[in-house]
Amino acid sequence: MSTAIWFVIITNMNKLYKQFAKYYDLIYTKKDYKSEFDYQNKLIKKYQKSKGKDLLEVACGTGRYLEYCEKTYHCTGFDLNQAMLNIAKKKLKKTKLHQGNMQTFDLHKQFDIVTCLFSSIGYLKNTKQLEQTIVNFSKHLKPGGVFLISPWLSKQAFKVGSIHMNGYYDDNIKITRAVVSKFKKPNISVMDFHWMIAERNKDVKYISGDKHELTMFTEKEFKTAFTKAGLKVDFIKQNKDSRGLYVAVKAL
Repeated sequence: MSTAIWFVIITNMNKLYKQFAKYYDLIYTKKDYKSEFDYQNKLIKKYQKSKGKDLLEVACGTGRYLEYCEKTYHCTGFDLNQAMLNIAKKKLKKTKLHQGNMQTFDLHKQFDIVTCLFSSIGYLKNTKQLEQTIVNFSKHLKPGGVFLISPWLSKQAFKVGSIHMNGYYDDNIKITRAVVSKFKKPNISVMDFHWMIAERNKDVKYISGDKHELTMFTEKEFKTAFTKAGLKVDFIKQNKDSRGLYVAVKAL
C-alpha cells in the first residue's frame, strides 16, 4: 500500500470515527468480552510453549479485550484508528498503545502471545496481504509463542440480504445501528452501517458512510498463509455457524 493511499485511508477513517467512536462500546454492550477472553486464555495456556507473559493485540480498537488481558499479561495494543485508541487510553491502566498498519508495523519487539480478534483480519483485501500480514505477526512472535486470529465469516456462512440491527438505550441516549448485508465478487462482504443517535437535549444525529468491506478468506488460504510464515496452526470451530479461531504456534 502506497504512502499516499495509506494517508487518505487514515484521514477518512479518523474523520468518521471522531463522530461515533464514543458510541462504539455502547453498541456492543451485550458482547461478552469477559467470557471470550476466558476461552482465549484457556487456549493460550494449552498451546503456548514460551515462558513469558508479553501480549500484543493487533486491531485492539477501544481496548475491551485488553481490559481483561492486562490483569494477567504485560500488554501492548495496536490499531489503525487513533480515535479508537484515544478511548482505549482512558480505560487501560498498564497497556502500551501504538497506531499503524497491521501489514507493515514494526515494534522492534517479540511477544509470547499475539492476537487479532473480532474478525479484524477480514479488512485485508487479498491473499497477498493476508500472507504479508501473518508473516509480520510471526516476526513479532517469540519462538514457542502462540498466535490467535478470529476470522471473518466464510462465504458459506455469510447471508446476503440479511438484516442486522444493534441498539443501546438508557435515559440519556438511545442508539440504533442498522445494516443489510451485501456481497461483492469474488469474496467480499459489504456492511454499510447507518446510525441514528438521540441524546438528551440534543438534535437527533444520523450518521451514514460507516461502510466496511471484509474479505471472506477460506480455511485453505489461512492455513497456507500460516505455513508460509513458519507457523503450525489448528482451526478450532466452536459450532457450525461460528467464525472459530485459528491458533498457531511458532517453533522453538
